[in-house]
Amino acid sequence: MQRLTRGGRRRPKTIRMKRTIRSGSPEETHLLGVRLAADLAAPGVVLLCGALGTGKTTLARGIAQGLGLADPAAVHSPSFTLINIYQGRCPIYHVDLYRLGGVRELSSVGLDDFLGRDGISIVEWGERLGPNRDADLVVELEDAGRDVRVVHLKFKPRRSGGARKG
Repeated sequence: MQRLTRGGRRRPKTIRMKRTIRSGSPEETHLLGVRLAADLAAPGVVLLCGALGTGKTTLARGIAQGLGLADPAAVHSPSFTLINIYQGRCPIYHVDLYRLGGVRELSSVGLDDFLGRDGISIVEWGERLGPNRDADLVVELEDAGRDVRVVHLKFKPRRSGGARKG
């Protein structure tokens, strides 16, 4: 489907690009995060979705390293603080929504003050933001047994119209 611009010209509908990757270890999941970070531009939002123990924090650690964080070991799940802020080539907001119970609690955290406005926001349990939350990258992680993860990537094309690296 195409949309018309004001001048009557047609422009293509925004299409999210999808890809599925298999990770065989936490180290591979971490390296996937490093590679994904190379394709992120600030401001940006990355939603990490999946069950407990599927590798969301490991992936977040890799993304932070790829964004220039000097000590990726400093990245840990912010379950109790909700938000940790790190500095790489841009601010990195690492958010964990695991402990939040509902929409009312979400609105009291103040996510809209920085989400998608400055730096890169990495949101664990991103599915709790609801289906209409705009994100540059949505990552769904599935446990496939042992240390194997199936990672589904869904991302928007670059704002500049360029193709993503794959």
